[in-house]
Amino acid sequence: MTETVGIKLATPADAQAILKLLRQLSLESEAILVPHLDKLTVEQEEYSLCDICESTDSLILLAQYQDQPIGIVTIMGLADQPQVGELGVAVLKDFWQNGIGSLLVDEATYWFENYSTLEKLVLDVFSDNVPAIRLYQKYGFIKTGDATIEDQNKHPRSAILMEYRSSTDNKND
Repeated sequence: MTETVGIKLATPADAQAILKLLRQLSLESEAILVPHLDKLTVEQEEYSLCDICESTDSLILLAQYQDQPIGIVTIMGLADQPQVGELGVAVLKDFWQNGIGSLLVDEATYWFENYSTLEKLVLDVFSDNVPAIRLYQKYGFIKTGDATIEDQNKHPRSAILMEYRSSTDNKND
């Protein structure tokens, strides 16, 4: 029997597993930019997840393998632009190149188009992360600009700004 990867909506009960996943991801990639990740408590994460579960402008989905989180996708409304959500995707290195990122982005864009109250979905990606750029393009993201963003080690890095454009483009009309 082949094991499959499942996708689930994150709930407050997942707080500890999410923190463990994010901390592992931050060791594997300089692109994990979670403020104060080392200081976040399970209780704080539970509280955040409660708020996210009740909102129409934020989403956290987990990819799970054998009941363990191996990937995450987030859409968070931007504080200074409440009608805009920012997409973030990360998959544990041992599971790269297995279509998990595609699965997560596909689910997130589906949610954005069908359930969210957001008007735009954006992201930034380091310019040298070619596999991620191709993934985002495959799912309808287009380049809208360039930027310099600090990685988790506070080093400035070239990045590409992208925005989601659905094939029907119904949210942006």
